[in-house]
Amino acid sequence: MSEQYLTEIQVAERTRISLKTLRRWRLENRGPKYSKFGSLVRYGEGDLIQWEQAQPSGGEDPTQRIRVKSERHGISLRKSG
Repeated sequence: MSEQYLTEIQVAERTRISLKTLRRWRLENRGPKYSKFGSLVRYGEGDLIQWEQAQPSGGEDPTQRIRVKSERHGISLRKSG
């Protein structure tokens, strides 16, 4: 099975990262792994998925909440952890 390759425009739309930022990251050797075919820049879908999964994420995961009791006020607070 051959790997699907995406254009820089497709990657920009998929990740909602501007085309200008993707191009700058390539110059800085950052961002998702890419390949060049002559003057064409392409991103392997497998490499892009791996890069996306490696990015830090934030927010609250309701399954990971810990109840913490405030000593000062004697009230219960929820804290992500």
